[in-house]
Amino acid sequence: MKVSDCGRDAMAAKLPVQFLSMQKYVYSFQSSVGTFWIRPERGKSWGLYIGGEGIVELLGYYDSAFDAADSVYIQTTGWDGWDGRKRIDAPSTLLLWSKKPVK
Repeated sequence: MKVSDCGRDAMAAKLPVQFLSMQKYVYSFQSSVGTFWIRPERGKSWGLYIGGEGIVELLGYYDSAFDAADSVYIQTTGWDGWDGRKRIDAPSTLLLWSKKPVK
């Protein structure tokens, strides 16, 4: 579910403890059309980005990293370059995305 303009602290207060530790990571998935990133955002919850060939585009903000990954998997990112494809190679869950600590 995409997030409206809620404060990050308000969102974090509603998350179970195990999900708070997730905010220390950036998640990525290399697709056939570019790299998707999911990262924690200030004043939002999680940002979903697509990048390739020197261009990075913000696709939206989500309640959780899992929601953002689901949006990629079910092709509801709002980006026609992905959502309109007949065949995709996306992982079915965030747990299959690459994960790196936030710096």
